[in-house]
Amino acid sequence: MNRIIGSNLMKSTSSILVRNQSIAPIKSFSTTPIINSSQVSEEDYNTKNSFKPIEESFAVVHISGKQFKVIKGDIIMTDRINVDVGEHIVLDKVLLVGTKSQTMIGTPLVENVKVHAYIEEQPKTEHVTIFKHKPRKNYKRTTGFQALATYIRIGDIIQK
Repeated sequence: MNRIIGSNLMKSTSSILVRNQSIAPIKSFSTTPIINSSQVSEEDYNTKNSFKPIEESFAVVHISGKQFKVIKGDIIMTDRINVDVGEHIVLDKVLLVGTKSQTMIGTPLVENVKVHAYIEEQPKTEHVTIFKHKPRKNYKRTTGFQALATYIRIGDIIQK
């Protein structure tokens, strides 16, 4: 079962102007530690770090400034992540994990819980046309924008 979950892409990070001084834009913290798929598989990572999959569970993960509710097999669309297509990554910013019998809420993160994920593709999103005009002033401007996106397939949710 594949669910496709989307989000508003590429919210601009503009500089903040304080007393005519420019401050650098605030950058979101890194999404995940990256694991090369050709070197480490899910099973090898789990046995090496003594993790076990949590069956029939969901998780809320934090990826590039956004939160996604995911289950095994989901495909989510998020902002561009600088990882090659086909790579295996481990999402370690898990905010909540739930099963039929229990729910673990992090403060702010759930300890010893991670989510396996794979980079599926990195396309551009749909083109957005921006048209500005001011009535009776002969002012018309047309611009366009295409955000860079990453499709991620969710693997197992694991716990130590």
